[in-house]
Amino acid sequence: MNVQFENHMSARVVEVHFPDGLSVTNKADLAALKAAWAENLKKWHSPYTCLFDCRKMEVAPELRPDFEKLVAFFKNFFMKTILGFCNEGALPEWCPFEVVPGYDAAVARTGLGRGAGLTRDLSDLRSRIQIDNDFNAHVMEISFLAETHLESVADIQTLRSKIQNILKMWHSPYSILINCVNLTFDDAAKQEFVRFEKFVKSFFCKEIIGYAPRGEKTTYPFTTFRSRHLAAAELEHSGIQSGSVANCSTRKTSPGSGE
Repeated sequence: MNVQFENHMSARVVEVHFPDGLSVTNKADLAALKAAWAENLKKWHSPYTCLFDCRKMEVAPELRPDFEKLVAFFKNFFMKTILGFCNEGALPEWCPFEVVPGYDAAVARTGLGRGAGLTRDLSDLRSRIQIDNDFNAHVMEISFLAETHLESVADIQTLRSKIQNILKMWHSPYSILINCVNLTFDDAAKQEFVRFEKFVKSFFCKEIIGYAPRGEKTTYPFTTFRSRHLAAAELEHSGIQSGSVANCSTRKTSPGSGE
């Protein structure tokens, strides 16, 4: 199953996209969707809104009750609400939640900017870089929306340029948390990153750490942790209060009680 997630931490929105459409014809399809969604959920320890791609959605009638149970399952893990979107004039035959014609119309109801996810050209490095600012937790989180190998000084300068545009939003100490699930480094980029780190530390940044490394830990120019919640716990130990993001036991609570 080709399913892609885009996480907007500060806006508390998860986008779920199916580039090839969503076709649920057997229980294995449901299991694949559940596994992918649960894996992405590891990044979330607070309530979020889900924006769900229904443009090419087909669920076999005999599996619709199971699909409803799957949606209900994730509502017990921090999902406040789920809103589907489809192409104009092409509502799905069946859906257990509200579906809005038009992606932009659905986005407008979530608080995201227009064209937050669908308009990105993921072949372009700058477009692959996603930055979420969580001012309450004092964390800037950087993710890469597709596989990314930083291999040159120019690549790090692109990262620096994108971050530089939002540094004026920070007026208090923060840490940078880097999702490394799609990220690897070449030696040249690793060396240039050291200069980048000195630059951001001159603008309130206390620490840079990563999680879920795709490559060997030694190939990253910062400390990495196996999972996000371990990295968040390290930030707390460093004096940055990350709220409930380090407490995985809160996943067992009902939506709205995780913070």
